[in-house]
Amino acid sequence: MTAANKEIIRKINRGFEADDVEAILSCLADDVRWDVAGYFTAFGKEEFRKQIHNEAFTGAPKITIVNEIAEGDYVAVEGRVESRMKTGVLFKAVFHNTYRLENRKVKAMTSYVVPVMQ
Repeated sequence: MTAANKEIIRKINRGFEADDVEAILSCLADDVRWDVAGYFTAFGKEEFRKQIHNEAFTGAPKITIVNEIAEGDYVAVEGRVESRMKTGVLFKAVFHNTYRLENRKVKAMTSYVVPVMQ
């Protein structure tokens, strides 16, 4: 199951890079919870959808996965992200996401995002 869970998470990250909201949402439980430490908590698919298109950013992010670990219903992903802010500034960060899956859908996602000085 861990390989299948990793593939679900890869689909989510490909969806973010392709700006394919429906691909992302198809991987989520209806009552998903997304916590981005220090920034926001989104409950349910509609709140998740709103955060995918955060108003401070424009375009799709570039995501580089550094490491993936899967154990049971959990997948942890470490990586880097770059995204253009509406101000024109390039936002660069490292991230760590932990996903909890239930019935092959993401039930909970916790994200830690740390900006990298440019």
